[in-house]
Amino acid sequence: MALPDFVVVGAPDAGTRILHTALARHPGLAMSEPAEPGFFLAPGERPPHPGGAEPDVPVWCRADYEALFPNSGLRPRGESTPYYLADFPAQRRMHELLPYLRMVVVLRDPVERAYANWLAQRSAGLEQLPTLAAALEAEEARRAAGWKRRWRYAEHGRYGSQLRRLHTLFPPGQVLLVRYRDLVARPAVALRDICAFVRAADPASTGASLAAPGCTFVPAVLGPDGVRAREVRSEDADPLAPALAVLHRRLDPGPPLPPGLREQVLDRFADDIMLLAEVTRQSYDEWLDRGDLPLGTSS
Repeated sequence: MALPDFVVVGAPDAGTRILHTALARHPGLAMSEPAEPGFFLAPGERPPHPGGAEPDVPVWCRADYEALFPNSGLRPRGESTPYYLADFPAQRRMHELLPYLRMVVVLRDPVERAYANWLAQRSAGLEQLPTLAAALEAEEARRAAGWKRRWRYAEHGRYGSQLRRLHTLFPPGQVLLVRYRDLVARPAVALRDICAFVRAADPASTGASLAAPGCTFVPAVLGPDGVRAREVRSEDADPLAPALAVLHRRLDPGPPLPPGLREQVLDRFADDIMLLAEVTRQSYDEWLDRGDLPLGTSS
């Protein structure tokens, strides 16, 4: 049976797709393709998608889901579907099938996350309302009318209530919380924490290639004069290097908020931010003030 050992479960517009791409470059992990199969969003049957629209759940059949993890060997298998975090029925399906599953949750300032989500929809021509505030006002009516998850700008940033629900099924020890700002500003530290949590395999013991996927050779070790000294040994190669390169190249702080927007919409998130602090025993006070701390130089 080929099922995941860990899942990146959220949040949308918090760098999860890029994180998936980065983890797929680690030789000690086996990540799904596609990145967001959404298997647990569907109750084991083909989800409806009228009018020829793309389905919310690309992979709904269990046989097809298991086929996403071929030849993984001793490497932990993983997938990334950021909508799982806000979907309690999906979490119950996960628990029924995989009660010891490990989960990674990326937490982004909910106002910045909502704005990035709204802006992406506007840029794609999928959001007609001219401001995030207007879209937030319309969210409940849209949901009642059957609008898809991509338009739930507030819901996907209410991490406190989501994690409180999640912990009724999975204990906190099976859930790793990662700050989006750390993925951007301290990617090496964040990535090492994630790989340790999901128990990424040691390539030297699994026989996995030390070269990044897509490379046809292992880079040479050069001497001080630039001449090839010897081939790289396992102790010379950092299996995190290809993954880290993806985060350095593709992840950024995101678009700045328009002046006054945080103050205008913060009341939709303030109670949940305080709940998040209670559930996680960590402080998120900056989200109630100026947002995430200024991002420094990547490490």
